[in-house]
Amino acid sequence: MDLEEQILKVLRAMGANDRPATISFLARRFGTSAALVAGSAQAMVNRGVAQPSMIDVRGTPTLHGLLPQPKVLAEPAPAILG
Repeated sequence: MDLEEQILKVLRAMGANDRPATISFLARRFGTSAALVAGSAQAMVNRGVAQPSMIDVRGTPTLHGLLPQPKVLAEPAPAILG
């Protein structure tokens, strides 16, 4: 299982009231560097599979962690084939 799959597994296990999974937390959990996790996290945000948790560092928004994508509450309408 690659790092992004492991991160997604952690995000899917999160509840609605959980705090964001920080880059440092994920790096410690998987025994890897924060730089490697940050790169994977940014790629996941860019692809839309995770939401960023941002903080301001001297006025600059900085990726601090990840949140799972919100679950869609309504089922998509079935396609009408005709």
